[in-house]
Amino acid sequence: MCGIGHAIAKKNLEKGRLEGKQEGRQEERESNIVAMLKEKIPMETISRITHYSLDQIQKLGKLHGLL
Repeated sequence: MCGIGHAIAKKNLEKGRLEGKQEGRQEERESNIVAMLKEKIPMETISRITHYSLDQIQKLGKLHGLL
C-alpha cells in the first residue's frame, strides 16, 4: 500500500474509534437515565442532569417498560 493509502486507512480507523466511543458514551448515558427512572427520579431532574429532552426520556422509559 502506498503512503496515501496508509494515511486514508489510518484516518478511517481513527474515525471508527471516535464513533465507537461516542456510541458507548450515549449507551452509558441512556443506561443511567433508565436507572434514574427506576429510582423514580422526576423526569425534569433527569433532563436537567443529562441534557436529554423530556420526550427522549419518555421514549427511553416506554422502551424499557417503565412509563
